[in-house]
Amino acid sequence: MDEKVKKRGLHPVWFFILLSGITIVLSVVLSLLKLQGNMYTVSQNGKVVSTIMTVKSLLSADGIRFIFGEGINNLLKYIPFGTIIVGLLGMGMVIKTGLLKEVFRRLSKKIPRRVMFFLFSLLCIVLGFSQDLAFVIMIPVSIALFTEYKRSQVVGMTMAFVSVAAGANINLFITSLDYSLIEIAKNSVKIVDKDYTYGYSGNIFIIVIASLLLAFLISVITEIISKKMPVRITEEEETIDEKTKSKALKKAGLCLLILGGLLAYSLIPNLPLSGLLLDNTQPLYVNKLFGANSPFVNGILFIVSFISLVTGLVYGISIKEIKGEKDIVKILSGSLNNIGELLLIIFFAAQFVALFKYTNIGEVLTSIMFDAIKNGNFSFILLILFSFIALVLSGVLLTSVATKWSMFSSSVMSSFMKSNITPEYAGGLFRLSSSVSNTVTPLFPYFSIYVGFMTLYSRHDFSIKKCYSLLIIYFIAITILWLFIIFGFYILGTPIGVQTYPTI
Repeated sequence: MDEKVKKRGLHPVWFFILLSGITIVLSVVLSLLKLQGNMYTVSQNGKVVSTIMTVKSLLSADGIRFIFGEGINNLLKYIPFGTIIVGLLGMGMVIKTGLLKEVFRRLSKKIPRRVMFFLFSLLCIVLGFSQDLAFVIMIPVSIALFTEYKRSQVVGMTMAFVSVAAGANINLFITSLDYSLIEIAKNSVKIVDKDYTYGYSGNIFIIVIASLLLAFLISVITEIISKKMPVRITEEEETIDEKTKSKALKKAGLCLLILGGLLAYSLIPNLPLSGLLLDNTQPLYVNKLFGANSPFVNGILFIVSFISLVTGLVYGISIKEIKGEKDIVKILSGSLNNIGELLLIIFFAAQFVALFKYTNIGEVLTSIMFDAIKNGNFSFILLILFSFIALVLSGVLLTSVATKWSMFSSSVMSSFMKSNITPEYAGGLFRLSSSVSNTVTPLFPYFSIYVGFMTLYSRHDFSIKKCYSLLIIYFIAITILWLFIIFGFYILGTPIGVQTYPTI
């Protein structure tokens, strides 16, 4: 046992504590150096307003007050803190009763492994419209999936995380975030051309192709890596006959069909008692469904967890795994067993992310990079390449998509238009470039969920180095794919969206 403990590398708790310490030191040094950057905002008439941002020291009077006075709020505001509990309750029921295992056991006999990996990765990308749902649900699901397909569960968790993280900004659905980004872009294009209309579907072709190729690439890499990694298989004694399981599966499927039908009906407008999960204050259906105040979007994790819980309950009762109310409580409480370590990781991750945001280091360094591109008078290929590099680097320092887009569009968008490149192409470049960084930056909130699950599953041989040794392979491959897509559309001059091309 002692030898196994020695093999374990740096625990994520100490990793985030170390990053917090580095952040404090950096904030002091950069503050003393008076490092600053320009933050640009564009009004509706195309007028640019510049404000100066500086790095705030965490060892100042205000900084110390923030460290000790906001510690609890930092945790409560950290999105994964609440979502992980809700997600595990729902998933725990389908896992503990054996429903998920039985479903994947049957699928593994009908669907080839490579096809399933592609479909699973694509599903993760599509579900990225709700990152709460995708990360909290799909990472545990990947463990069950890869167990039945006899591939490394560690690689499976990495695949799920990378699929959602890299696909976060290229989702096929138009969400409230997309509309806010488009509104920002509309203002930015007025700097050069007040009559230019930024299209809502201006880069949809890039997004669709990127999503499909991303899923294919991730599935191929996963298959290659997982062959070389050990698989943890626990042989369980089968006490339930196939006939009983088949009947239970049919009952669970019927339950899922009924609940799914009710969910679908609640998303249809203008029918008796329908549309209950839509934001009916919005004029467009897409905004009703995916808007910022949509009950569907805000409650999707709870909805899926509830459906999973009920479906798993029906299956568990059918196979007599659940015989009374005490068994239900036992399963639900068992779903949260051993997550103390995960919650500890989340706590220190929340502190690190909050401290880094407070310092403005990400915003200042990002603005400096964007200013360098703006003032460098680059054009065409060099403009695209340097923008791509700056966006990838900025994604490591700044995970807020809206903030990055506001800074990029207000400072660099005009350079694209002056080079005869459409702003929609710049938007596609942004969405691809800024997404790949999510796979490696510890500032990405759901990175803590990933390393937390990896820690729980690989208790005796886990290390941050091991995580990054897997992640970096995907990161490099996806970066190359994005460059191929970005330059491919530009060089070929093919449409990037509805009636939209790379050049004006």
